Amino acid sequence: MSSFLPARQERGDARGLLTVYAVLLFCLPAQLIIGPLGASGTPAGVLGMGLLLFWLVVRMRPGSGIVTGLQPARVAVGLLAIAILVSYSVGMLQPLPAPQVSGADRAMLTLMSWCGIAFVAADLLRTRKSVELLLRTIVILTGVIAVMGLLQFATGLNLAELYKIPGLEVNYTIASVTDRSSFRRVSATASHAIEYGVVLAMVFPIALHLAFYVKERRWLWWGLVALIGIASPMSVSRSATLGMFVAFIVLFAGWNGFRRMVALLVGPVFVVCLRLLIPGLVGTITGLFTGWQDDPSIQGRTDDYVVVGEFINDSPWFGRAFGTFLPEDFITLDNQYLGQIIETGFFGLTALILLFVISFASARGIRARARDEDLRHLGQALAASIAVAALAFVTFDGLGFPMISGLLFLVIGIIGALWRMARRDEIDAIEDPESADQPSVRSST
Repeated sequence: MSSFLPARQERGDARGLLTVYAVLLFCLPAQLIIGPLGASGTPAGVLGMGLLLFWLVVRMRPGSGIVTGLQPARVAVGLLAIAILVSYSVGMLQPLPAPQVSGADRAMLTLMSWCGIAFVAADLLRTRKSVELLLRTIVILTGVIAVMGLLQFATGLNLAELYKIPGLEVNYTIASVTDRSSFRRVSATASHAIEYGVVLAMVFPIALHLAFYVKERRWLWWGLVALIGIASPMSVSRSATLGMFVAFIVLFAGWNGFRRMVALLVGPVFVVCLRLLIPGLVGTITGLFTGWQDDPSIQGRTDDYVVVGEFINDSPWFGRAFGTFLPEDFITLDNQYLGQIIETGFFGLTALILLFVISFASARGIRARARDEDLRHLGQALAASIAVAALAFVTFDGLGFPMISGLLFLVIGIIGALWRMARRDEIDAIEDPESADQPSVRSST
């Protein structure tokens, strides 16, 4: 990573807008909305919709500099958008209760926001400096909610409950502290403890990357790694634990022998320290997996599978319309892939799987094309973040939670931007072989 990243950004670069989006996403409770827009009207979500309009205007402007060729991020998000739009069209041809129609309409607004975030990041982050600074911001903001989680775990106080912002309404009760096996489950500004834990797990590999490669204030980045690593298990969530494990496995696969050896030594030490700091927490988390046969939350999930089959049979290919399978009308379904089949059919499920596959492959493509070790590792770290989300969607309906879904599409857009830059550098190296052995100048200019 470049030794110094100045604050000034290239003209037409969208880092500033995406930074504002990240601040709204992480720092405002997901339950605070602009009233008339309903659940899709979070400030971050509204900004995401604006980003889509901004992207369309910039794209239509001559000389915008947007590369119009193949862009995996646009392909991945576009396929999902098509599947959701098709399901909406099919669903609106059927008689649906008014609340479900409203749910489908809100889902269309949310889809606009996701597309805006991903497309602007993929096409309008102009340089690696912008990407690196944005990633630093995301990690710092994650550190903020990690501190909020630590305070909530220690005292039971959720600072998000104290927010009073003019013009915003509380859509539903801000998550208060809940318990699992006598331990507080923390959520900070997230909608739920599961979402909180998975968000931390998604950002953890990026934070670790910064700790490895940012030379200035290295203590800060290692401190944020420690904060995120400690706060994640405080969600007392299987999803978060599995997410951290998957992140470690993907990173481990890309490390050299020395780094692997250090990781194998540090991992057990971290677990021992966690046991000493919070007696019983490690045992409780372990029990979530060893005692799954008697866990009512697991039994509830498996019982849902029987009911799900009946809904899938009603419209197996295109679903009943995205956003219409409301928990208050049907059941709470803690599996995004099953929910995707119900709402968008097998066409939508395929699009969702391709979203993860294309994004993961693109991140790995960054690693393959990169001409310096920093970018190679960053590609692997972003691949780990995507893998965390892909696994977590098995255990909860992630697209129904604004923080995790917003972060996912932001990461996908960042991967698209870096893929474009790495591909451009590869083409430059082919056209100018003498530069092939030199580090990319774009990373430091």
